[in-house]
Amino acid sequence: MLVIAICAAAVAAGLVLVARHTREAPPALPPLRYAAVCLGAGLGAGAIAAGAGGRLVMRLLAVTSPDVEGAITEAEATIGEITAGGTLGFVIFVGLPAGALMALLYGLAGPLVRGGRAGGLALGAMLLVLLGTNEPLRSDNFDFNLVGPDWRSLLSFSALALFQGALTVAIAARLSRGVPSVRPGARLLLLGRIALAVVVLAALPFLAVNVGDILSA
Repeated sequence: MLVIAICAAAVAAGLVLVARHTREAPPALPPLRYAAVCLGAGLGAGAIAAGAGGRLVMRLLAVTSPDVEGAITEAEATIGEITAGGTLGFVIFVGLPAGALMALLYGLAGPLVRGGRAGGLALGAMLLVLLGTNEPLRSDNFDFNLVGPDWRSLLSFSALALFQGALTVAIAARLSRGVPSVRPGARLLLLGRIALAVVVLAALPFLAVNVGDILSA
């Protein structure tokens, strides 16, 4: 229960950050400071949302699926068993990689989504599309056969992605407080943004197919 309480406290702190620091978008920053803010915000949001939040979602799905208590998941974890070591590993190997991807997304798309909470939700939607085509929203995910119902799993993981996007913008706003605004070098990032748009649009149909397959299974 202590591990779950710590995860819940981390998520609650993240929600407070979203409420307090996304009313205004963070300013444009000098390139090196901008890169540092993107990395810090992405990794921080990944640890809290995908890491601690993901652990809470897994616990929720286990509680709502009592018949599979003790079953082994695809990742060889035991459903219903929450340990400090397992949670730390989840944050490191799931939360931080998701945060690194979000840092890249924010680095490329940040100047285009400087709309506070709306921009954060847009970033979260991009993350959901890119990750949802593989993990966790792939149609052959064995764990969906264990826990459920499927609609709750879909809503939970979708909400986590949106939360991670909003939290990234909130942390970025907090880290960039007091830094004078400068004109962003948008042209230098143009090719990266075009590539990002192409990848997201290409991945969107695959996500739609996966969601349809999961719900119809």
